[in-house]
Amino acid sequence: MSSIKQAAKIISSSRKGVAFTGAGISAASGISTYRDSGGLWDRYGTQGILNVLAKHPDKTHEILDGFFSALEKARPNPAHLALAQLEEMGHIEAVITQNVDNLHREAGSKSVYELHGNLFRFRCMTCGKKQGPQREAFFEMIRPVLDRADTFSLEALLTAFPVCECGGMTRPDFVSFGEAVQDLPEAKIAAQTCDVMLVIGTSGVVYPAAALPEIAKSAGAYLIEINWKKSELTSLCDLSIRTQATEALPLILNCLTPAKES
Repeated sequence: MSSIKQAAKIISSSRKGVAFTGAGISAASGISTYRDSGGLWDRYGTQGILNVLAKHPDKTHEILDGFFSALEKARPNPAHLALAQLEEMGHIEAVITQNVDNLHREAGSKSVYELHGNLFRFRCMTCGKKQGPQREAFFEMIRPVLDRADTFSLEALLTAFPVCECGGMTRPDFVSFGEAVQDLPEAKIAAQTCDVMLVIGTSGVVYPAAALPEIAKSAGAYLIEINWKKSELTSLCDLSIRTQATEALPLILNCLTPAKES
């Protein structure tokens, strides 16, 4: 039995499936992973994007323009769409993601736990109230600032964001290095109660997110890794599919979709 068919059989017989996704699932949408060759951390070092910008102020405009340009063009790819379809069919109950790109929601996934926040959602720095997500509005706000290379600054970028109804300034609601992750209690419950977890496109080195597959495994879940290369979680997984998620997930979906009568 091929690994694809084996995965489909396990998923179809599961009681509650959960997907756990990392940057690799969005690579085919044009968003480079942070840690792979050529990624942000590979070029400038780790410790979060705000620290990268602080250490390389002369590269701030170049880094942010490249980062936001990729996000502006990104759209859900076949892997995101397949997960949304698997949720609609009742095979998975939630997606736990480390990504801030909103692509799972745009693909149609309804139950999404965003551990590192959502770039297109705004959070008030005074009262904490959140707005969004709103992709189009976000780029309408920041593109004029990014296009002014001669007068660009982070301060100018912050002033482009909406003012909260309390009068406070807002910022994109992503988790920067050193900040607490979001949706963690809900994600832990999903990990503890699932019997199958799809571990997709993640390096497995960022904690506390990387602990969730360990929690699922400890609770008795069957772990299926979908990643074109080995990760820190490979040894934990019961089945590893060595191909891109954009190829594997649609194939799994096809195995689970009843053939239409001609």
